[in-house]
Parts: sequence; structure tokens; C-alpha cells
Amino acid sequence: MDPKLQGPAVANTTKRYLFAFSSFLFACLLAFILQIFFFSSISPDPLELPPAAASNSLYPTNNHLQSVIKMGEGFLKDPEGVCVDKEGILYTATRDGWIKRLHKNGSLENWKMIESHTLLGITTTMAGDLLVCDCEKGVLKVGEDGVTVLASHVKGSKIRFADDVIEASDGSVYFSVASTKFELHDWYLDVLEAKPHGQLLKYNPSSNETSILLDNLCFANGVALSGDQDYLVVCETWKFRCLKYWLKGELEGKTEIFTDNLPGGPDNINLAPDGSFWIALLQVF
Repeated sequence: MDPKLQGPAVANTTKRYLFAFSSFLFACLLAFILQIFFFSSISPDPLELPPAAASNSLYPTNNHLQSVIKMGEGFLKDPEGVCVDKEGILYTATRDGWIKRLHKNGSLENWKMIESHTLLGITTTMAGDLLVCDCEKGVLKVGEDGVTVLASHVKGSKIRFADDVIEASDGSVYFSVASTKFELHDWYLDVLEAKPHGQLLKYNPSSNETSILLDNLCFANGVALSGDQDYLVVCETWKFRCLKYWLKGELEGKTEIFTDNLPGGPDNINLAPDGSFWIALLQVF
């Protein structure tokens, strides 16, 4: 073949490949847009991230977590929360359906099988039982005598994504619902949609009724009581902030920002011995 004729032939072939590749990318993009806006279960809003400069100045990076001690590695499947009873025994709920406990001598025990793969937050009660959030069943009470469902519905609707729970000294139970639209297996759609579907609920043991304290939260997550139990703190993961909900005093029933512009999405939260709070953060991006 004449070398002079090879140049145009190669150029034409390259153009055909580029055109085919561009057409393929355009078809993929079009399919993605159609899926999101016409056939998807979500109607997304822009996700507002906290200013990086504000987060970095308020919370400088450190390497403190590099010195943590890993407990139960290889024995626990996706544990979410932890709690400690009056005897110093540590409990956690795992995705294989077990409530497992770590004794003070370091031994780990498979304590109770719940027959659920959607266990999340866990806390102790004054009576010595445990309260566990089950995304499918609601809030469970777990004790030596067995398992009972404490709260499964609110205002006639099934509680579908109970996330974290805490009991007050008067027996009231406060817990979060991460999303009323999505469930644990498709939680990521909640952040993609970036709309507030979360709730803060209260279970009254006297009336056996559950009520809504806060609605329209952005993935309501960890819940904790203050030291004197005059307010609750609830984490809004996709808002990168925590809210304070007043339970007593002149501000009872009012809500204010407890902390915001966090360097990650707040997940679990626990009261520290000095009255401050430990907040676990997840890196969204």
C-alpha cells in the first residue's frame, strides 16, 4: 500500500472510534439523567457542605485515633453502637443479629440472638434491660426474659428506620428515625436526595404511645441526654451539625443549634463523664 494513502485512512478510522466513543458516553449520560429525573425514587436537592475553612480552623487535624485499642476485631460484624451497664459490661448490637457483650475480664460473649440483620443503636435502662433500634421492627427491649417490641408505629405509620435511642430518668424513651422514606439497605439514596426525612420521637411508657418531637431532620442519627437531662442532642448527619432540643425550663420544646460546621457527618453521640459529648464523625466524601 502506498504510504501516502495510509494517513487519511488512519485519520478516518480514528474519527470513527472517537465518534463511537462520544456517542456511547452521551448515551450513558442521557440514560443517567433519565433515570434520576424520570424513573428514580429520588428527587435530589443540592447537598450543602460546610465551609472547609471554617471546619479546619475550628477542628484542627490530629492523630489521636491512631492510638486506640481495637476490641472484638474478627468477632463483631458491623457493630453500630455501644453501651455499658452498671456492672461495667459493654454491649453492642451486630448485623448478624447478635447482642454481644464484653466482660471486664476481656472475654466476649454471644449474649442474645435477635434474628435481625438491621440492628443499630443500643442503650441500657434503669431496670437493667437494653433498648435496641431495629430498622425493621422499631425499638426493642431486650432482657434476660427475652425480646419485646417497645415502639413500632407513630401516628399510624410504621417506624422503618429507627437509628439511636436513650432512656431518661423518668422512663421516657427518646429515639431517632434516620429516614421515613428510605431504609437501611438504600440509606445512600437519602444523602443523594439531600432532603430532610428524619425524625426525633418520644415513647411514653405510661401511655404506651409514641409521639413526634422533631420532624424534617436531615438523617437524624445519634441521640444523647445532657447530664441533668434538661435537653437532648440529636445529630443531623447530612447537615454536619447537632441540634439541641430542650426538655425542661422556659425553653421546653424549643430547638437550637448545638454545634455545626463539623468536619464530618455526625453519627453516634454519647455523654462524657465531664458533661461534654463524644461525637463520632463519618467522612461523607
